[in-house]
Amino acid sequence: MTTGLATASVRARPSAFAGVFAALVFSATVVTACVAIAVSAAQAPASAAQAALSEMGVAFTLLTVYLSVFVIGQVMSLAVAQRRRESALLRAVGAGPWQIRRMVAVEALCAALLALPVGYALGALLARVWFAGLAGAGSVPDGMALRTGLPPLFAAFGVLFVSSQLGGMIGAWRASRIRPSEALAGSQVQGGERPGRVRGFASLAFLAAAGALTVASTVSSARDAAAQIPLVLLAYLVAIGLAGPWIGRLATAVAAPLLRRFGGVAGELAVAGCRARARRLSAAITPIALVTAFALAKFVSLTGAGATDWMEVFGTLLYAGFAGLVAANTLVMLVLERLREFSLLRTVGAEKRQVVAVVVAEGAVTALAGVGAGVLAACAVMVPLGARTGTPVSGLPGWVWAATLCCGAALVWAASCAPLGRMLRVRPIEGVLRRT
Repeated sequence: MTTGLATASVRARPSAFAGVFAALVFSATVVTACVAIAVSAAQAPASAAQAALSEMGVAFTLLTVYLSVFVIGQVMSLAVAQRRRESALLRAVGAGPWQIRRMVAVEALCAALLALPVGYALGALLARVWFAGLAGAGSVPDGMALRTGLPPLFAAFGVLFVSSQLGGMIGAWRASRIRPSEALAGSQVQGGERPGRVRGFASLAFLAAAGALTVASTVSSARDAAAQIPLVLLAYLVAIGLAGPWIGRLATAVAAPLLRRFGGVAGELAVAGCRARARRLSAAITPIALVTAFALAKFVSLTGAGATDWMEVFGTLLYAGFAGLVAANTLVMLVLERLREFSLLRTVGAEKRQVVAVVVAEGAVTALAGVGAGVLAACAVMVPLGARTGTPVSGLPGWVWAATLCCGAALVWAASCAPLGRMLRVRPIEGVLRRT
């Protein structure tokens, strides 16, 4: 019965399953490539170059695992939250909370198993490209050969299993606790629930922990401080993820005067929509903040490192690309769930270009919240620790700051507008009647 419920849930909202599948594939690809390089370096003959490459490969692998668990958990939780109405319908016809949780667990496992071979194949290809680049730069130790056997496969499966089950467990716990009568209310805005006090206290706790880690890292050696930067940055990003609804509301309040003045009706609707959907908006803020913070932190490190290392550059692009793809995937998932809302606007006279204008205006708020939070997190880490490691933030050229901000905004707008062409081809009355 649980498998049947999972199959019916996927059929009811295939876009959510596709979004989870894509995020899992991205994660498996990056994990496979990083583990393959780390294992290959560890099995090479001992030398100074081998030790340096092995250490860097392990560091990349650990950071990739942290990021994968963090972002996949967010995407999986969002996918479950988007099926709030379907879960309520199951509850209304007699399904118990434990059946909802088991349904989500089965679906998460199936998605992970389907994504694993695809991600592993792409990761093996990515590892070959990475290895070829290292060889071209003269960074491959003598006797080192690329190995993409079972260790990368097992590592990818472990990351996919843990992250998908963790995110599904959080989302299923919320879905199983909601009363069917509340979720079935047709007038309820998706993502309009108020965040709880527990979430607020947890965000403050992680913020305090991140601050404590920052202080502790400033009194350690320069080598240890450099190694601890990703961990400290991740602590700030967890705090941002938990505080996402409040960050979204703050960004909306900051952008509201400009949107209302220059955006007209579309700007007013965007402000109202961002306020009403603040909790859902946090799912997009977190990955955007992640890609911004990690990109800036790595750029600061590379700027002050002197000679540019090819592996560091490739790793930076790898993390930025991974987080950027997850962010784009999340934004597409958020827009796709609003077919009925956009169709209602069109039934009362809104034109297609006005719907696009609303999405663009909302994208400005999302970019302000995500990129702004990422910049603050990067500065909170790199201002004290960059000075400690000899890579001060002041050494980062102005064009890098401008490029990071522009790329963040472009990513948000491109991903938000990508599904609109297909959605706006649906007749308004059909879109109103659809639930998915």
